[in-house]
Amino acid sequence: MKKAVLIFKVLLGLIPFLPLLVDAIFKTNIHTSIMNITMQWPLWLKIPILIMCILAYMYFWCALFKGIKDSL
Repeated sequence: MKKAVLIFKVLLGLIPFLPLLVDAIFKTNIHTSIMNITMQWPLWLKIPILIMCILAYMYFWCALFKGIKDSL
């Protein structure tokens, strides 16, 4: 059961990279279209969202590695 939860957590960590993987596999422009949309946003809106995303992602991996360390 612990291995299944660990695999699930690792897969969750890969979710932010799915647009890049889809672009690479299917030769689409999803990443480019996302960038074009978000480039139109004002800077005061982009910076807090970027910081929140980075902190949430770092927290996720810290919690994952702590869970791995505790299970060993």
